[in-house]
Amino acid sequence: MPFENGTNATAARATGSGPLSLPRHRPVDEFVRVIPGVDLSQGSITFVVDGNLERYWHHEPRLITEALSKAVQPARWFPATRKLTLTVAATGHRAGVQRHFILSAF
Repeated sequence: MPFENGTNATAARATGSGPLSLPRHRPVDEFVRVIPGVDLSQGSITFVVDGNLERYWHHEPRLITEALSKAVQPARWFPATRKLTLTVAATGHRAGVQRHFILSAF
């Protein structure tokens, strides 16, 4: 099915242009700021990276929602290691404490 600009989905993926482009490879220490959506019943975590909806799974989604409710900085996603890092408020730690969650493919 063609897009408005006349390219099809396969061509857009192959060239890296358009809304369906393949995710670019990032260095291990490079992160993306995300706003995670958490489904407590399935354990799925979803967010948008480079215009693409990404979906992962975590065995304890409630821990992520608790950390999100106490977050003092934007959530950071490290695609190379599939690590979601949340900085939460903590007594005695002015900048907060980091909580790391390794997500699995859904």
